[in-house]
Amino acid sequence: MAESELNNQPDAAESHPEKGDVVNFANTQIKCVEGTVVRLSQCTVNQITAETVDFDNGASQTINSQTLTFQNGAVLFSHSQVMTLSNGSVGVSSASESTVNGNVGVLVSQSSTINDGQAGVIIGNEVRGEKIKTVVLLARNTHGPVETIVDQRGVALFGLAVGIAFSLVFSLFRMIKRR
Repeated sequence: MAESELNNQPDAAESHPEKGDVVNFANTQIKCVEGTVVRLSQCTVNQITAETVDFDNGASQTINSQTLTFQNGAVLFSHSQVMTLSNGSVGVSSASESTVNGNVGVLVSQSSTINDGQAGVIIGNEVRGEKIKTVVLLARNTHGPVETIVDQRGVALFGLAVGIAFSLVFSLFRMIKRR
């Protein structure tokens, strides 16, 4: 099994993608990492592709993985089968199963557990947790206290109100045009 490890050498990882079965990085900047298992600590990474990613205290633009465990940092886009977020932020996340204790802009997940987390939009089959705060929630089943600004009923009412408003405006234009 090949193992790649780099500590405190930011220039060495910038020139080419790092690949390996097990890849460990600490305190560095990396453009691209590919591997079976990728462990990162205090790193900035553009793109990560791996079966398992364990990321602590860093930032990444894109992460594609089977299993993602992310703590204390920020990710712009993530796509995983299983995602666990602790005290961090994700812009857009797509996962089959997700556990969130942090902030997510858009969360699309079949099954989500959100404990003391916030999200702009949550879309999923099942959402459960404690202290869920979201702007828009579209879910088949919800378990736990959810604080939403817009839910499925709100979206339907908003669509109805917009439809009525447009029909009134077009009717007024027709009346004015006839005169």
